[in-house]
Amino acid sequence: MSPEQSFQVAGVDGCKAGWFVVVTSPAAKVANPTNAPFILELQHFFVAANFAEVLSKTTDCKLVCVDIPIGLSDGDKPRECDIAARQILGRQASSIFPPPIRPCLSAKNYWAASKISLKYSGKKLNRQSFFLLDKIRQVDNVITPVLQRHIREIHPEISFWALNCFHPIQHRKRTLLGREERIKLLKPIFSNVQEIVAEARKPKKVAPDDILDALAAAWTASQIILQKAQTLPENPQLDSKDLRMEIVYPA
Repeated sequence: MSPEQSFQVAGVDGCKAGWFVVVTSPAAKVANPTNAPFILELQHFFVAANFAEVLSKTTDCKLVCVDIPIGLSDGDKPRECDIAARQILGRQASSIFPPPIRPCLSAKNYWAASKISLKYSGKKLNRQSFFLLDKIRQVDNVITPVLQRHIREIHPEISFWALNCFHPIQHRKRTLLGREERIKLLKPIFSNVQEIVAEARKPKKVAPDDILDALAAAWTASQIILQKAQTLPENPQLDSKDLRMEIVYPA
């Protein structure tokens, strides 16, 4: 393996216990590294209680990709990346939750957040989006435009769409068929993906879909390093903190 192919990347997904993180690197032997999918090996995984812990434990990683909104609208208009992602996924678009707007970060409960959202955007806050609020706040508290070069937002369903020859996945991720569909897509990248899922499920509050989503995020990170990735939209908006509102996906 050439030096430029020797790197570590991390894929991160939220879980009930906090954050599930996989750290991966390119396989020692790659038959044809110019072609995707790029073969990866799992180095280790861990569960972090908060995002600051994720950062402290991934300092050796060249890139970290996380399934969480980075860069938030102030309410004047929705994020273009979310609109583009929903258009791509078609009937599976419901997996793209509209993220809370930035003023909602100060809210202590759903009713306060929904009231703020209605005031600034004209729409009440989706309950699933509210459940993401604490994790979004954790990331927003530490992220800066400079750090965003190292921490990139992905969405697993968009990564799986790319891995599935740019076709949406047919089954929802929490169903048995959906899990099998995603495992089949990841197997050329992680040859032991089923063993990874079995081992990583042992920590409490880590679901199979959390593990598969984190692996998809790690694969996306590797493709970014190899300059085989694009963003939704192609020219991302900047939010009031000068953060890019984008979703990165393998190209």
